[in-house]
Amino acid sequence: MSEAFLALWASTVRTIVPIIVGSVLGWFAGANIPLDPQFEGKLTALLTLLFTTAYYVAVRLFETYISPKIGWLLGYAKSPDTYSAEKPDKRVAQ
Repeated sequence: MSEAFLALWASTVRTIVPIIVGSVLGWFAGANIPLDPQFEGKLTALLTLLFTTAYYVAVRLFETYISPKIGWLLGYAKSPDTYSAEKPDKRVAQ
């Protein structure tokens, strides 16, 4: 497989896994709260957004400051800054 495909695969997995985790946590958090059916969907969507964001940020911080191995919690251990062969400061803006 090409390096570009592997980078695309890694970024896709690292995007989808937090969404799945956030969705499950949002659903569990709202499951036992009796609400008006019109508000229930909105609350689940809000909780999903909050849990997804919190999960992703926490894992990225742990991955950056504690150990790169923690990246597996996002489904793929390779962090986004390692997808490119060039260093960010050496890229030429076009």
